[in-house]
Amino acid sequence: MQMHHPAGMESAGGPGTGSLRFYDWLNRLPWPASYLGRLMLVCSLAACAPLILVLLAAGLATGGVVGLSPLMVALILGADLIGIGLMLIALRGALQPLQMSIAALSAYRATRRIPDLPAGYDDEAGRLMREIRSALMLAESAKADLARTAETDALTGIANRRTLMRIGERLISDARRSGPPFVVIVIDLDHFKRINDTHGHAAGDAVLRTVAGVVERNLRADTPFARLGGEEFAVIAPRTDLVDGLSIAERLRGAIAGLPMPALGGDHATASFGVTVFAAGDRDFEAILHRADMALYTAKNNGRNRVEAWSDPDDSDEPLIFSTGPLPKAEDV
Repeated sequence: MQMHHPAGMESAGGPGTGSLRFYDWLNRLPWPASYLGRLMLVCSLAACAPLILVLLAAGLATGGVVGLSPLMVALILGADLIGIGLMLIALRGALQPLQMSIAALSAYRATRRIPDLPAGYDDEAGRLMREIRSALMLAESAKADLARTAETDALTGIANRRTLMRIGERLISDARRSGPPFVVIVIDLDHFKRINDTHGHAAGDAVLRTVAGVVERNLRADTPFARLGGEEFAVIAPRTDLVDGLSIAERLRGAIAGLPMPALGGDHATASFGVTVFAAGDRDFEAILHRADMALYTAKNNGRNRVEAWSDPDDSDEPLIFSTGPLPKAEDV
């Protein structure tokens, strides 16, 4: 069976719908335009109707109001109207919490600021305002949590690839406006598959968290650092040239290699590093990451636990390579 509803209205459905019958009827009134005006009109008529009906009935029965002069009738009606006026003033004040709640929701939708609704009342209207404020605060908290989740690596708690890409694109825009250069450092743990196979994935996860922590402690607080995925991390060093970038990478390499890993029974883990610097010809941040990855592959091929830098983005065949770190051992090559 198809349900028909007044224009602009939808059925709430479910338990309690019948309690809206008066509200539904009230909304069908063509005048006044506002809900408050319609409510006041209905309350006024409800207050006046009994007295008016009594006076009319008495007049029809006796040809006039028994025992009452026209002046007295006017005074009675005037007093009744004054009472109705006072009732409407009180009703308007009693409906202020509803109007404040509507205004607060509209303001929140426009500005996304939590409304300052009063929270010290325990009646129905007070609970309405308190619950609206509480619901909006929960919504903002959930939105902030979602934003953090979208920008944070769940395992290590540092930024994720998406966040790093956004920061990198912004730094490219800044650098193209004659800003300072910046360096990108890609870090990849050595023999990580061997760690997982030997010690288990839980130990591998613990190593990733430990490495993320040691790198963070060796960077400035404003230096972007993210997990790209798997065992690969990346650092963006703003206002840094290639020489200083190599120095940062070498410091990080030594910090990782010198730290005993509790998850590995005190054994050490190492990492390889690829370093590059922004160049005017870089079309986007992905191109810079690719160049840093090429330097990283060179570090892997040269024995791991070392730093390599790819400094010439315009010469893909013969890149200028800088190397730091220990010489490779025969069994690592």
